[in-house]
Amino acid sequence: ETRGETRFAAGGRHASKQAAMATRCRLPALFRGEVSVERMKELMSPKNVDGRWRKPELSRRQVAKVRKSWLLDGKEWPFDKPRTNYGGWKVEDLPAVKQKGKIVDRKKVERQKNIDERMKLMPKMIEEYREKYRAWRRCDGMSPIDKSFMTPKQLRRKQKASS
Repeated sequence: ETRGETRFAAGGRHASKQAAMATRCRLPALFRGEVSVERMKELMSPKNVDGRWRKPELSRRQVAKVRKSWLLDGKEWPFDKPRTNYGGWKVEDLPAVKQKGKIVDRKKVERQKNIDERMKLMPKMIEEYREKYRAWRRCDGMSPIDKSFMTPKQLRRKQKASS
């Protein structure tokens, strides 16, 4: 027996490499869904062996890859928990007390109503702005003498000072 063989037999540092290789070989079967759901659950969960916890055989990254392949194949992933907005509670299990919720959700309807009203006024506001800007560029309100003898920069300065 060589030194390396005893390591494999004793489950030394090379044993984890063997386990990793076995897991990699198992991934295609997991992708195709050939492994039972119970077995997958066992592979995904940590185990308590002799009072010490061992990490799961499938890492979170590997589980994510398997889940993605299942979803792309059109299969339902059995380990998804139903998502709710109530901290994991089912709607029927909620207490009768009114939930405070998020301020964004509470004010959403009011905010959307305000946006709709303001959008109705928008064409008029745009036209007023454009007319005001055009008047400013035309130097309306300035005397003809100022317009003819001042540079554009001087005209703008005078307009800013007067407004």
